[in-house]
Amino acid sequence: MRFDYPTKAVYEPKCHLCPGTKIPADEFTLKCFPRGDANWEFEHPKDRLLRLRGIISDDLMRDPDMFDGDGEPCLLVIKTGNATNTTIGRANGVFSVVREYFPNDLTVNQTSMEWGIINYDSKSEVFSEPGDSGSIIVDIRGRIGGMLTSGGGKVKGSDMTYATPFWWLLERIKEHFPNVDVVVG
Repeated sequence: MRFDYPTKAVYEPKCHLCPGTKIPADEFTLKCFPRGDANWEFEHPKDRLLRLRGIISDDLMRDPDMFDGDGEPCLLVIKTGNATNTTIGRANGVFSVVREYFPNDLTVNQTSMEWGIINYDSKSEVFSEPGDSGSIIVDIRGRIGGMLTSGGGKVKGSDMTYATPFWWLLERIKEHFPNVDVVVG
């Protein structure tokens, strides 16, 4: 008996985010079109699996190609977290500088640029809560935006969530693991 093994294995992963059932499909779809004149496509996946199709670039994060209900530029984003399950939010192109001081030596600090995400509107629940850290945030087109790192909590109708941009994480991963090849979509 003879076995022939291929010299190169080919594996094409299919990456998905599951929007779950917390937000009914019709309500979810309606929230993805906050204005009737939206020029983007969204169809709620029948199998409840949103296919991931690439990475949101730094330029697109800073100059979003969607709009919220008030006509303000944003990226409509979703995440499925451990604490809050599926939530929809808005990333409006604003980045925050986050500085952390080390308790043993206040002269040492770590500064990072974080992608800011606010809840969908003033009537919506928070975008994230403690326990959601590490969740992947994607836009409604399935492009990966970032990894949730922290939040500020709800204040007068809005809350703030912070994420490390995925394009930035991927650059750092490739610095340490040059042979890694991440293909999404």
